[in-house]
Amino acid sequence: MSYIHKLGSLICVALVVASIGAISLNAQTPVENSPTSAVASTSSTVAPKGVDNKKPSTTPVENLPLDEKSEVSSSEDTATTSAATPSATTTNAPTTPRPQAVDQDKWQFQVTPYFWLASAHGTVGLVNRTATVDESFGDIFNTLNFFIMGTFEARKGKFISLTDLEYINISDEKATPGPFFSAVDAGFKTFIFDPEVGYRLLENSAKGASLDVMGGARVWSVKTDLEFGAGILPAARIEASRSWVDAVGGLRGKMALSEKLFLTGKFDLGGGGSKFTWQVFGGGGYNINPKIALTFGYRALDVNYDKNNFVYDMNQRGPIVGLGFRF
Repeated sequence: MSYIHKLGSLICVALVVASIGAISLNAQTPVENSPTSAVASTSSTVAPKGVDNKKPSTTPVENLPLDEKSEVSSSEDTATTSAATPSATTTNAPTTPRPQAVDQDKWQFQVTPYFWLASAHGTVGLVNRTATVDESFGDIFNTLNFFIMGTFEARKGKFISLTDLEYINISDEKATPGPFFSAVDAGFKTFIFDPEVGYRLLENSAKGASLDVMGGARVWSVKTDLEFGAGILPAARIEASRSWVDAVGGLRGKMALSEKLFLTGKFDLGGGGSKFTWQVFGGGGYNINPKIALTFGYRALDVNYDKNNFVYDMNQRGPIVGLGFRF
């Protein structure tokens, strides 16, 4: 397969962009002066000559002399202006908007497509015909036909659901055939589905640190196609597939180094369908913004299955990089 087709497979991972968080604003309404101040100001106007100050004047404004009409009009205008203009001491400045806190009682989701630059080391085969695999990532990339990898996480409060999915299809012409054959062409199709649930044991929001206990299953489906070249034994081709389920459990942790940088890690172990399986991941990340984070690190995944005349004893390990989308 050409490098163009191999690189084309790298974009098979779906990227999901999610929604934007809301910001709440606190607003206050300015308190205005009561119109009664205008009434008081108007009523305090000095009465015209000849009018008893003890009793309110009943003389209409139209009947007053011109100079007294002006005095009354000026007093009313002053009172109206005073009532319409709020006091500077009662006007509040706008408050600074504050981001809305995340509601822990609501579901939070994260999708993380990733690319695992893994090498493969182990033994595969059927009955007494096995092949030894010892391939670097460069060797595997040259024989890579197709892959898809990603995780999906959902969390509400302290409860967590985490699903990891990986499918890889490779063809290896450099596998070691053993003493009875001259050469071997090996093809592998590996599907791993890893659903888990968890509970947050510890959390320190101030330091951005958390520790989760996780448990679930690791579902394997492996198809092997081995074509042996003639040697001591005649040429032969073996094609077989097996599926099994392992119960797994472990821990996952995270700690913030700053607002942008963080450390993260996970390990688990188990068995049941296989003799034994384990996984470990350690790395860090960078928060590009509140909704997108880049993660990177090193991952190793090991399984030893030897049942029903089928052997798949394999260790995959190498750097890993992913891009997470929160919503």
